[in-house]
Amino acid sequence: MRGPLKNPYGGGDEVAAMLKRRGFEVILKNPTEYLFFPPDLDEPFEDELYEMLKKYSFRIFIRDVIKNRKSFEAKDLLKYSTREWVERYIGFLLERSVIKALGSGRYRLKSEAVFSFGDTLEWFVANIFEREFISSALWGVRLKGVEAGGDYDVVASVEGELVYVEVKSSPPKNIEEAEVAAFLKRTEGLKPALAIFLEDTTLRMKDKIVPIFEGLLKGRGLPVARVREETFSIEEKVFITNSKPDMISNIGACIRRHLAPEDFW
Repeated sequence: MRGPLKNPYGGGDEVAAMLKRRGFEVILKNPTEYLFFPPDLDEPFEDELYEMLKKYSFRIFIRDVIKNRKSFEAKDLLKYSTREWVERYIGFLLERSVIKALGSGRYRLKSEAVFSFGDTLEWFVANIFEREFISSALWGVRLKGVEAGGDYDVVASVEGELVYVEVKSSPPKNIEEAEVAAFLKRTEGLKPALAIFLEDTTLRMKDKIVPIFEGLLKGRGLPVARVREETFSIEEKVFITNSKPDMISNIGACIRRHLAPEDFW
């Protein structure tokens, strides 16, 4: 059975052209230095890895591997998975030389450059746009000519509209007001048709993240409205969401609400 349909026009050329027409120069895109996995993936491994990353438990597992990158064993990685699944995940990474065995059931991450899951998560989100929504995307983008700062996690083109996604791998308790303010400032600088603040968590966004947005937008006449569950909208242009029930369906909900708002008529 074939894997997810890939965008035949992928690679980000369309996005780079859109940015250039807006007066922005792409000085960095799709960096591979800090990816969790080897950058020179063959297509079968890339497809398999993409499918694995759809699982929230696997993403948490990877974060814990990075946290214990110098030495870990299965019992160190049981936060969101059973021992059976952790051993499967370890076998998957060991077979593909992402980690190496140290003996006595202990392992270490092979790469010496990886200290964060952030780059890998950005790669995954860009692939979601490419594979699930057949939309050109770039990740780890650095732009010249943006007054608000030129670092953008994921930039995509959906139906000819520019989309910006800020990707957070930290839980809500670790997100501060300054980070949300920086996201809003970068959004104002880039002026995308759609912007998404995406946090890879299954925890409630209403408890901390939404109130931060409401505080920063107070007095601007921009209410934060619930779309569904923990996905929220600011005038169908800026969205706040998480990974529950899953990241792909939530990104899809943001795109659909933007393209076809409830007050269309």
